[in-house]
Amino acid sequence: MSIQVKVSDHVMRTVDKVFNAIVDPTQITKYFVSNASDFLSEGNKIIWEFKDYNVKLNIEVIKVIKNEQITFNWEACGNKTKVSMLLSSEEEHKTKIVITEDAFEANEEGIKKALEQTQGWTDFVCSLKAYLYTGINLRNGKMN
Repeated sequence: MSIQVKVSDHVMRTVDKVFNAIVDPTQITKYFVSNASDFLSEGNKIIWEFKDYNVKLNIEVIKVIKNEQITFNWEACGNKTKVSMLLSSEEEHKTKIVITEDAFEANEEGIKKALEQTQGWTDFVCSLKAYLYTGINLRNGKMN
């Protein structure tokens, strides 16, 4: 048995603005990562750096459908997991984002990792919203 992380929220921006804020390295570095080596595009292998944690992560992009889906593998918590971000336009300026990450073992260590990733993806969505709404980078408290 395994555990899946799932975070869902709404962003009061158009789906193309949300999608571009995630896939574009010049934008994602304004709220989530310190450095991104390239765009999240299908088949790409990129590096995300989190200077505040002194961590660099390899990202293997599996699938990208413009304004709909971003799927990649990474090893953010020590083992390879798959992350899927699904975007859908619910109204003209309202985007639903659903992020899943799997799979985590249904044991004490797996549950701990799943809870940490849930916290991380919740922070991602909050930081994305702060960036898109105000231009503030919650990771460093500064305006972009």
